[in-house]
Amino acid sequence: MAESLAVDVAERYTRRGKTRISRATVQRVIVYFLLTLISVLVIVPLMWAFAASFTPNDEVFRYVFPFSWRALFPVDFTVEAYRNLFFEEGFTRPIANTLILGFSTVILSGVTSALAGFAFARFDFRGKDVLFGLVLLTFMIPGEVTMIPLYIVVSRLALVNTWTALIVPGLANSLVIFLFRQFFIEIPQDLIDAARVDGASWLKVFASIVLPMSKPVLITASLLLFLGQWNSFFWPLLVAPDPKLRVVQVAVSYAYEEHKTLWNQLLAGSVVAALVPILLVLPFQRYYVSGLVGSGLKE
Repeated sequence: MAESLAVDVAERYTRRGKTRISRATVQRVIVYFLLTLISVLVIVPLMWAFAASFTPNDEVFRYVFPFSWRALFPVDFTVEAYRNLFFEEGFTRPIANTLILGFSTVILSGVTSALAGFAFARFDFRGKDVLFGLVLLTFMIPGEVTMIPLYIVVSRLALVNTWTALIVPGLANSLVIFLFRQFFIEIPQDLIDAARVDGASWLKVFASIVLPMSKPVLITASLLLFLGQWNSFFWPLLVAPDPKLRVVQVAVSYAYEEHKTLWNQLLAGSVVAALVPILLVLPFQRYYVSGLVGSGLKE
């Protein structure tokens, strides 16, 4: 009797275990299927854009409607689009302009945002909570809402078609200030107090203790600032229409002739414009993720 009862209980638990395993397996299969589907939806358009950039303009949409696997490979392979892009359209100048704009913003905005974040994290002053609330509010407001008033200010200051108009509005980045403030709060107060007791000034504490410990958030902030300028389109188009100040995203949009869009050249410019963010993000991905998850987004 006891033996049969034990066998019955064992069989029951075995069935339950198999049911749990089968459910877990089904869930895993569903997750992998969805991830694969999303990957295909993301990768296939990129493969088509890359292939089309090496295809004559008249053949770009040949296998797209209806879609065929041949669309993912160049038709009548040619580098004409890239040759026109760099040697006739002078695409190297927009790249150089955007690099200058991006690195200038990283340095200037990085310094001001880090100092502001340190002040919010370590100092108590009147109106601190109100000011930090305004900082949080500003990065919740879409940039398009403030773009016209900002353009009016720039225009009245006679700064249109200048580097100042491109760089200065991006110096105070509320999201970057928020990330710095959140990271600096996590630094032990004992380290700062010990440095202050030894006679270190606040600037020395910031430069010698706080910044060396802030590698993840520094990389995260630098990437956010640089990629923000690299991908900017409407503001540079609005305040710097001069071809000498044209940036990458604006230059890509000029891939057309009279009554004709040069699709292969437009896609070639898009491929080149995508390379720099990819080459930047991949080596620093670990620091970027840790900077966001490990410090920037927790209280």
